[in-house]
Parts: sequence; C-alpha cells; structure tokens
Amino acid sequence: MKNSLFRMIIMTLILLVGLSGFVTAQEPTLLTDGLGTADDLVPSDAEIGAAVSALGEDGFVGIIACTFGSEWHFTAADSARARLEELGVRVEVFDSEVDVEKQISGIENFVSSGADVIIICLFDPPSVQSALEEAAEAGVQIVQYAGRQLAEIGGVTITAEDRDMGLAAGEYAGQLINDEMGGEANVAILDYPDVANVVVRAEAIAEALGEVAPNAVIVGNYLGGTTEFGLTSMETALQEHPEINVVVSINDAGAYGAMQALELIAGETMYRGTVDTAPARYGEMAANAAIKLLAGGTLPQNVAVPVALVTAETLE
Repeated sequence: MKNSLFRMIIMTLILLVGLSGFVTAQEPTLLTDGLGTADDLVPSDAEIGAAVSALGEDGFVGIIACTFGSEWHFTAADSARARLEELGVRVEVFDSEVDVEKQISGIENFVSSGADVIIICLFDPPSVQSALEEAAEAGVQIVQYAGRQLAEIGGVTITAEDRDMGLAAGEYAGQLINDEMGGEANVAILDYPDVANVVVRAEAIAEALGEVAPNAVIVGNYLGGTTEFGLTSMETALQEHPEINVVVSINDAGAYGAMQALELIAGETMYRGTVDTAPARYGEMAANAAIKLLAGGTLPQNVAVPVALVTAETLE
C-alpha cells in the first residue's frame, strides 16, 4: 500500500514537472505612450522560439495585401512573407486586388482556417472594420501596415507618418524653388481628398512650401493618386494655369501622370525627387511585430516607419 502511494506521489510530481515546462502563449503587452521604432520590434531568439512553439503544427500567419498590382504593395507583403518563413513560421498570403468584398472574404477565410495573426493593408477601412473586429474578438492578433485605423480595436499599426512625408516633399520643393528659380514659382499640388490621411500629407506639403519658399504661389490642388488622375488633372491645370512650373504630388503614381502631360510640352524629364517609404522595411517590421505578438512579448502599439528623401544627388 505504501509503495503504491509512493508511486502515485512520484507520478504526480513528474506530471507537475512536465506541466511546469509547457510553453503557453501569453497575452502581449502593447505600449501606447508615443510612437515606437523598428528597433522596438526586433524579436529576441527566445521570442522567435516562443512564437514558433505557440503556432504549433496548425497555426499560421495570414498576410492580406491591398494588391499585388503595384510594386510597392507587392514588395511590402512579399517581404513580410519572406521574413516570417526565414524564422520558421508558416505563412499564407492573400491578394485583395483592391476589392472590398475580396478583402472581407480573405479576413473571414483566415479566421475560419485558424490564423493566429493577420497582417493587413487596408484601402477602405470602414468597409472591413466589422470583419476585423470579429477576427479580434475570435482571438486573432492584428497587424496593420500603411495606416493607423486598427489601433482602435487593439491592433498594432506600422506606418510612415503622412505629415512627415508631406513635409519632406514640400521642403525639398521649396529648396529647389529658392536655389533654381529665385524663390518664385507657380505650384500645383496633386492630392487625393477622399482619403483622410492623404489630406494630411497634402496639407503638410503646402505648409512646408509656405515656410521654405514663401514667395511661391500655390495655384491650386488637383486630383492625383493614380497615373490616370495625375495625367488628366495636369492637362486641366495647365489649361487653367499655363504658368505652372512646379508640381508636388502626394505620391509617385500621380506624379508620373502629371509628368507625362508636362513632357508632351517640355520634351524632357523633370522628375527631381521622391520620398521613399521603403516597402520592404514595412514588411519586415510587420513580420517582426507578428512574432512578438505570438510570443506574448512587449511592443509599441503604434510604430513609425522612417521616411527618406531620394533625389538624383542622393543616388550619386
């Protein structure tokens, strides 16, 4: 009887020891005081191991791209995939094709398939908000890149600040106006007023221009955002203001369209600079955030992506 009791106690102790060594995923801690940096997201070796263990055999990270139809968006999603696979994480990637119904379907399919984390780019946040809220309620961690909207539902957001992007573009345009045009110019700004964060970018362009080159005249804001809009708007702007000699755009696509219209007149290129938001860096940072979430680590909820001005001079 004593031997049986002794064996039972030993077996109980072994069981308890085994349980104490079992790794369970903890809830991550999100820091909300200010913006974090890329360095804050770099996972330790222990966190990488914990993340892989937490996923087990069936768990995975789902990546939902806005579209594979642009180099920026494809690069951001693909670099996130590459980083996660490098760390031994199973990944599935979905292309929304800039279609709201497809994006909702992608979210729902990932949730029902058992995704532990969804990394997502949003192009129409209000339309997919409820699907993402349901995903979060189901226990799926959310990482948003190129936007801040999902912080409201507890997601981690990774993006360049639109104000920083606008200021960088406006300051450089102002410097060119001062250095090459005697401080005077007639400027058209290409914006995209349907997207609130892009409005912030356009306003920052105008603000920086006013500070750096106060004698420059902004003749108007015109619809950009896509090559087609940029081309059409530039043709309209030149009819209204043939004196335009500087164009500052909220993105490259609109600038390309405007440049096409202007090159028909000038017969030469005039593209002077761009603000690089490093899509590969976005993807890597999003992947790192997913690892820290899976490991139950501590990370900032909102993270800033640094922007860099790229000109012909910086590339020399």
